[in-house]
Amino acid sequence: MRATIPLVARGAGGLATARAVAADVNVIDSVSVDGPKLVEMSPEAELNLRLQEPSLKIVPLVRYEKMRVVFDIERQPSEAVSAAGVQAAVLRVEDDGGNPVENARVVAFTNFRNRAGDEGRSGADGKVALRIATGTTLERVYVYGPAGWWGYFEKSFSLSQNAVIRLQAIDLAGQSLALRRFRTNLPLTAGDQIVVGIVDSGIDPQHPLLPNVSGGANMVLDETRDDPGQVADWGPAATDGEHGTHVAGIVGARPTAALDLAGVAPGVTLRSYRVFPHTGGGATNYDIMNAIDRAVQDGCHIINLSLGGASEDEAVRAAIGSALDNGVLVIAAAGNDGRKPVSFPGALPFCVAVSAMGWSDSFPTTSSEVGDIAKPYGSNSTFLGAFSNFGPQIDLTGPGVGIVSTLPGGRFGPMNGTSMASPAVAGYAAFLLSSEATILALHGAERSTALRDRLFGAATPLGFGRDYEGFGLPS
Repeated sequence: MRATIPLVARGAGGLATARAVAADVNVIDSVSVDGPKLVEMSPEAELNLRLQEPSLKIVPLVRYEKMRVVFDIERQPSEAVSAAGVQAAVLRVEDDGGNPVENARVVAFTNFRNRAGDEGRSGADGKVALRIATGTTLERVYVYGPAGWWGYFEKSFSLSQNAVIRLQAIDLAGQSLALRRFRTNLPLTAGDQIVVGIVDSGIDPQHPLLPNVSGGANMVLDETRDDPGQVADWGPAATDGEHGTHVAGIVGARPTAALDLAGVAPGVTLRSYRVFPHTGGGATNYDIMNAIDRAVQDGCHIINLSLGGASEDEAVRAAIGSALDNGVLVIAAAGNDGRKPVSFPGALPFCVAVSAMGWSDSFPTTSSEVGDIAKPYGSNSTFLGAFSNFGPQIDLTGPGVGIVSTLPGGRFGPMNGTSMASPAVAGYAAFLLSSEATILALHGAERSTALRDRLFGAATPLGFGRDYEGFGLPS
């Protein structure tokens, strides 16, 4: 098994004891001489170590996922399209003018509860072949558009022989875009002098709206252990790497004459700490812990964690606690489990947990975001995203439905999730900290506590209720 061992109090002697107790304890990596270590050891060695050194914290290696909402097929449909005489369905994705839209991801559910169905991407002709019989009525169909396009959502969709789905291009001039509405009246200098660490899947350093990314580090141990030069590889992960760039843009994208798309605090300096590997999959608690520590060392004032897991672990808890003691406020996504308890680390009492709200008039009436409209409803066309978790640990809510932000390759597009709400609040916190010289001048836990309290005080309730929105939406 693998376990992280934060060495506390008598930590310096812990490693020596471990080696004496069990020869099969293999130290894979160490943050510092007296700091946390990643080890491999047998269950017998772990038991002996716990008996010999009860002050040690031995934590299993666990993985965290991005808090973006995307529905996936888990089971193939029961309809047998391979049988003689049964025709497979073909959908065409196009724009309002009838032109094909390429690279749209179509997810077709014959049974949504069981996640059964099929999916595919549109080709140059806009067509998508599905292993579902023509004439089937889908329970739900979701389309996730390529960059620059809204998606699509419909219930009871008929897979007729000439079925067509039409997507709408994103109009950046539209005044109803959620992020633009949230940052109303904030100057483009918002966040000046503040450094925000993005612990995520990496940030595109060449994006024209992100010239304020000052660097970072690749914290994926499996990539850097044998090649320390890979530490500089903090750009987007090769697999599913769009998330971090989107999150970064929400915090601090700087608009240009060509792209009028601003983050909440364009004046910030951003730093990228990649914890999601090139191969895809989750980020380990060990890598996240190291990323938080590195962000603190690099002078970040605020850290955003658009990630979460089902259960608490001591490694990440300790890292966040240390960050707060060093004056760094940590803001985290509440999780996307559909009204289940707040995910970790957002559930920590000293971590700012953010749920995801939306405005029902901030996206097209046919877009995939429509499927996320749910109770409770609040003032001014607001609602809490259907996916968003809730509970007494919720501190604030932020825009997390239909959030248009930066994507790798100089592009932009929408995403949904508490992953989007968290950086919106992080950007607002950066604006407040930049504006409050007395708070910025504080040190240690006094600063992080004062900023947290100022952030809570800036929130306005929307009428969802305390367990859904905390103190409300910063405004």
